[in-house]
This record gives sequence, C-alpha cells and structure tokens, in this order.
Amino acid sequence: MFKKSGLFLLHRISKKETTEATEKNYNLKEKILNLKISVVSFKARAMRRFLFTIIIFNLLAIFLFSFPCLADFRFVVMGDSRGNDDGINTEVLGQIMDRIESEEVDFIVFVGDLITGSKSAHTHRKRLLKWKSLMDGYRIPVYIAIGNHEIKDEGSEDMLRSIFEMPENGPSRLKELVYSFDYENAHFVILDTDIYKEFHRLGKTQLEWLEKDLTSNKKDRVFVFGHEPAYPVGSHKDSSLDAFPSERDEAWSIFQENGVDMYFCGHEHLYNRSIKQGIRQVITGGAGARLCAFSKDGGFYHFVIVDVKDNGECEVVVKDNNGVIRDNFVVKE
Repeated sequence: MFKKSGLFLLHRISKKETTEATEKNYNLKEKILNLKISVVSFKARAMRRFLFTIIIFNLLAIFLFSFPCLADFRFVVMGDSRGNDDGINTEVLGQIMDRIESEEVDFIVFVGDLITGSKSAHTHRKRLLKWKSLMDGYRIPVYIAIGNHEIKDEGSEDMLRSIFEMPENGPSRLKELVYSFDYENAHFVILDTDIYKEFHRLGKTQLEWLEKDLTSNKKDRVFVFGHEPAYPVGSHKDSSLDAFPSERDEAWSIFQENGVDMYFCGHEHLYNRSIKQGIRQVITGGAGARLCAFSKDGGFYHFVIVDVKDNGECEVVVKDNNGVIRDNFVVKE
C-alpha cells in the first residue's frame, strides 16, 4: 500500500510538473507568437506609413511642379530703367531681371522710359538696341509702352517700330505704339501717353479706338498700361495725364464701363497704388531711374508680379531688387 501510495504520489507530482512545464511551454510559444504578430504588425504599419509618405510626396511634387505659381498665368510689370550706362541703369535692371527669371513668368509689360533718350538719332538707336539686347538675353517675352524719353523727334516713333515688333491692331497712325492682345482669360491694352508733340494726352483717335477695343472684349480680366499716371502722386503732378483732365476722365469712364481691373503706369520713379472711382492705379517706375521719393513713400527699386488665378482672383506682389516683398494685395473677381 505504501509503495503504491508512493508511486501514486510520485505519479501525481510528475504529472503536475509535466502539466506546469506544458503550460509554461505553451505560454512561451504564445508570447513568441504574439511577439511575431507584433513585429509583423509593426512592419505592416511602418510599410503603410512609408507608402503613404511616398504617395503624399509624389502628389505634392506633381502639384508644385504642375502649378509653380498657383495661377493660370503670371506676368510682371515694371518701368523706368534709364540711367547713366549708355542711357540705361544696367546694374539695377540686371538685378531685377535676375529676380524675374526665377519667378517663372509668362511675359513682362514694360511701361516706358526704357532709356535716357538722345537728340542724336544714332545714339538714341544704339541705346534702344542695347536695352533690347539686355532683355532678350533672358528669353522672356516683353511688351512695351512708349515713354516720353523714347520720343525725341518726329523719327522716334518709326525707330521704335523698326526695333520692337508689337501687335499691329492699334489706330492706323499709332500701330505698334497702341495695341491690345489676349492671354488666357485676360485682355491687355497698351496706350501711348506720349505721342510726338502731344505729350500727356491720349487724343480723340486713341480714345475712340480704346472704347471700341474694350467694348468688343470677351475676356474676364482687363489690364491697361501706359507710361504716365492718370493720377500722379509725386513730382509729375500736372505733367502726366492730369495735364488734360477731360481726356483723362473720359478714359477713366471707359475703364469703368468696361470692367478694367487695373491701370499700370510709370513716369514717377516710385511705387504707389490707389483706387480712383473703383479703378486701381499702380505706379511702378522703379526699374533703375533715379528715385524721387523716400523708401517709406515708395522710393525703392522694384517690379510687380501679377498672378491671375483659375478662380478669377488676381494676386499682386511687389518685390524690390533684393527680392524682398514690399507690398501685396488681392483683387477679387
């Protein structure tokens, strides 16, 4: 009995130990399995995060490279680059063009006074050709408005036509000096505020053409450009379009009746923006000519970037020749 009891006890102990060992082994296997599951789960999560990051990165890259300026198109406006380097401030104009080159713009509108004009036809032509050569080096299309310093005598207008090829849809006497063109969803009009012997005025012929052109326009946005301000703010008061207020007012009424968004001009060597009877005027005469105002009053070298966006808004950013943003505003549809 005793032996049987001992064997029975030994058997029970042995069975208990075996059971405990089995449970421990099972628990260990379970832990290992859970650990493997955790590792697999971690790897899966990590892979999902990696793939998600790659997808987002690619989408962002596509977005940025497809829409570098978040706009339907982008153009630059600037004016007044004359100086002492053979009639041009090549240093400042070069600085500005270097900045513009990195902005990925579609074209430039230059609002006059490209050079310091000369009474010598040879010198005058040489300076215009030098200006054109400098700008052509950047391979960005440029449209020009005529400034008073481009007009020295009765031959100046034909000289400009022979050097610059502009659209020929203006009034017969003013072809290539007055013109318009369409780009994407916008209409652009270039006026001549400095017709030979008719400085500071637009005249009946040009005003009639302007009204006809704008009346027939079908584009959403309308931008008008000329050298002289309609409402000067600095040294050229009474020697801009305000010298003939009735013609200035008639042009402004045509702007109002035909949805003109902005009038860009130069002549005064500064930056200024204002709203006159619902029409924005932007003076941008800071591409190199000697400044005529303190920096706080707009006296700094600069250029104006206009982004025309798909939703109809226009975002305007003004940068100086160092690339610093000096002003920005949005024009709603």
